[in-house]
Amino acid sequence: MPPRCGSGASWLTGLTMLLCASGCQLFRSQGPVPKGVAEARELSQRGMNAMERGDLPGAESFLAQAVKVCPSDIEARRQYAETLWQRGQRERALASMEKAQSIAPDDAQIGCRVGEMYLALGNVDDARQMADDVLDLSPDESRAWALRGRAEVAAGNFDRALADFHRALETVHDDRELLMETAELYRRMNRPQRALSTLTALCETYGPGEEPQQVLYLKGLALAALSRHDEAADSFALAVDHGSASSELLYRLGESALAAGRAGEAERAVSQALAMDPGHEPSRALKGRIDVAMGRGQGSGFRVQ
Repeated sequence: MPPRCGSGASWLTGLTMLLCASGCQLFRSQGPVPKGVAEARELSQRGMNAMERGDLPGAESFLAQAVKVCPSDIEARRQYAETLWQRGQRERALASMEKAQSIAPDDAQIGCRVGEMYLALGNVDDARQMADDVLDLSPDESRAWALRGRAEVAAGNFDRALADFHRALETVHDDRELLMETAELYRRMNRPQRALSTLTALCETYGPGEEPQQVLYLKGLALAALSRHDEAADSFALAVDHGSASSELLYRLGESALAAGRAGEAERAVSQALAMDPGHEPSRALKGRIDVAMGRGQGSGFRVQ
């Protein structure tokens, strides 16, 4: 919700923040250090510089050397694993992160990252077990609660997942990714009122007009499920204004607008949806309903008002 692996820039920013938050232990020294350690630190620094330039192959090379020179350097292994993961070498990345965990078994963040890698690779049981192991050591670790919740979602255990998400949100109540996942889970459980409440809380983490399109879309779905069609249409219309509109989004706008008695707006939305995708069956069906609502025979062409 990782942090998951996303773009190179966001991943690099997250890794840099992680290193700073942990005190950059890799580069903190207390007096003279052995030659091998100093060499590993220099190689790791070169690897980080390569990351900042967007040179992942170079970063991998430097970090691989750092790990070879100093196999017990946890931060070098962590960075090496993340670089491999970013480059798509996921099994090797997992092996490197597992080795880091074996060196520092009480490090909750490393344990969580191992579990996140398990889950991304489809190893749901291993991910859940890793979350449990971390929680045995750190019962308040929100990242582990979120990990276990995601593993429960993957296993189809929605009630358990929901409990884990809420436990994580007790600590990180404004975590946008986790709020989104919780709202989506409520939607899948056909609990639109709770989905709407969660999405409202999520919207409050953004400034006015800064809500992402997907948040507004999900909010529209929740409002529509509650038969609050005017508000749903407004939310879908805002979503259209916040990015490239898909035929599905335009269809949802048209459907809610029609249910709210806003037939002209519904017609414009479905016209755009069909212009984008003439074969979109929900929009084709909605077109017929709009024709009837506007006193025209079904199949008679559009007259935009």
